[in-house]
Amino acid sequence: MTTTKTDLSAADGRALLDRLDRLEPGRPHRRLMFQSGLGYTFDSFDGALMGYALSAVIVMWGVTESTAGWLLSSIFFGYLVGALLAGLLADRFGRRRLMMCALLVFCVFSLLMATSSGTAEIFAWRALSGVGIGAETTLITPYISEFLPARHRGRFVARTVGFLAFGYILAGVVAPLVISPHPESGWRVASVIAAAPVLLLLWWRKNLPESPRYLVASGRIAEAAVIVEKFEREAGTAVREAAPAPGGNPSPPAPADTARRHSIAGQMAALWKGRAARTTLVLWVLWFILTGVNYGFSSWLPAMLMTAKGFSITKSFLFGLVTALAQIPGYYLAGTLIDRIERKWLIAAYSAGATLAALGVALAGSPTSLLVCAAFLAAFTNGSAAVYYAYTAELYPTAVRATGMGAASAVGRAGAIVAPIAIGYLYGSVGFTNVFLTLVGALALAVVTIVAFGEKTAGRSLEQLEGTTV
Repeated sequence: MTTTKTDLSAADGRALLDRLDRLEPGRPHRRLMFQSGLGYTFDSFDGALMGYALSAVIVMWGVTESTAGWLLSSIFFGYLVGALLAGLLADRFGRRRLMMCALLVFCVFSLLMATSSGTAEIFAWRALSGVGIGAETTLITPYISEFLPARHRGRFVARTVGFLAFGYILAGVVAPLVISPHPESGWRVASVIAAAPVLLLLWWRKNLPESPRYLVASGRIAEAAVIVEKFEREAGTAVREAAPAPGGNPSPPAPADTARRHSIAGQMAALWKGRAARTTLVLWVLWFILTGVNYGFSSWLPAMLMTAKGFSITKSFLFGLVTALAQIPGYYLAGTLIDRIERKWLIAAYSAGATLAALGVALAGSPTSLLVCAAFLAAFTNGSAAVYYAYTAELYPTAVRATGMGAASAVGRAGAIVAPIAIGYLYGSVGFTNVFLTLVGALALAVVTIVAFGEKTAGRSLEQLEGTTV
C-alpha cells in the first residue's frame, strides 16, 4: 500500500504505529541495529582507549591521585551536558539530526586533544568531546526502540547496547600496540585513532531515517507513512496479527505537535508528574550507581594495578583486555534473557552479581583471583546496561522519551564524574580494598531500589506503556 494523502489524521497515525508494531523484524531493523550499535562501539572504544592513555599520562607526569580522578572524569562532564541537551532537543527537533551533529562535535574535539600540552588542556578537550559522544549515545536507545515491535524490542536493544563490548576489546588490543611501546607520544596517537572511525560512521549514517513515532507525535504523519512503508517493503511485509493488549487497549500516540508544544521546562516537569515521578526517581538511582560503578572501575583499574599492585603498563593493559572480553558473555546472556525475564528482575540479578564480584575484588589475595573477580564485575556491570538502557526507553511516552532518556543518562554521567573523583580521594586515603568495599555498598542499594520500586515493562508496546506512566 502506498500513502499519497498528505492531510492524515491521528487515527492514521495510530494505524501506522500498529503496522510498525506488527512487522516482523528484518533487514531494515538489523541495519539500524548495526548502524546504531557502532555508535556504542566507538563510544566505549574512545572511553577505554583514553582511559589507558590517561593512565600512562598520570604515571609519566606524576599526577597526584586527587588530580588524576578529575582528569579521568573529564569526559563525563561533557557526557552529562551532552546527554541532557540531546534529550531535550531531540524531543523538539528530531532524533536523527541530533545524532549526526553529536558525532561531528566528538570528532573535532577528540582530534584537538592530541595537541594538549598539560592536564588543563586535556581536561578541556576531553570534556568538550564528551558533549558530542554523550549526546550520541543517549539517543541511540530511544531511537531504535521506536522502530521495534514489543515482542522483539528488548532483545534488539540489548544486542545494540552489547556493541559496547567490542569497543572495550578493540581498545584493549590497540593500547598495548600504540601506547605501551612509546607512551610519551602514543597517547596522542591514540586520541587520533579514537576519532577516525567516527568519520566513517557519519558518512554511513547519511540516509538514516527519522523515528516514525517521533514524526507521528509531531503531527508529521505523511512523513512517518513513507518510512513505515519502506520498512514494510524491505522487511518483506511480514506482519503478525494484532494481539489484545494486556490490561486493556493501548493508549493512543501523543497528539499532533505534542513534542513541539512543551517548553524545555515543561519537558522536564513531565518526568515528575503522577506515576512518572516514581519511575524517574528509580531510574535516576539506577543510572547513577550502575554507570558510576562501571566507569569508576574501568577508568581507574589500569592506574590502580600499576600503583597498588606493581603491574607494568603492558601487564595492566592486558589485564584490562581480559576484563573487556568478559563483557561479551555478560551482554549476550542479557540479550538472551531480556524478553524471557521481566526487566526489573534481570536488572536486580545483574546488580546482585556485580555486588558479589566487587566484594571478590576487594578481598582477592592473588592476581588470578583478582582477575577472575574483575572479569565478573565487568560482565555484570556492563551486561546490566543492556537491560536498563532498554528499560528506560520503554518507561516514557514518545513526546518526552528522549528527554527522559537524556535526563537519566545525564544522572548516570554525574555518577561517572563522581565515581572516579571519589575513588581518587578514597584510594589515596583508605587504599585499594576499601575502594571496592564502597562499591559493594552502592551496588547493594541499586538492588534494593529496583526490587522494591521498579515497574514491569516486558512484552508491552510503547503505546500501552504510555498509559501506565503518565
